[in-house]
Amino acid sequence: MIVNILLGLVIFGYAGWMMVRHIRKSKQGKCAACALKKSCSSSCSETDPASMTELK
Repeated sequence: MIVNILLGLVIFGYAGWMMVRHIRKSKQGKCAACALKKSCSSSCSETDPASMTELK
């Protein structure tokens, strides 16, 4: 019984932490939260769809 309660707390605690982390990163913006922001070559300030190209 105690093992089930502890396991449930661990699962819900991890899910809660992941939600908090997701919300914090989403508030930072697209490029600020990116793991590759130091080595990324894309221009994050561009938001004009006409200046962006699609990969085919």
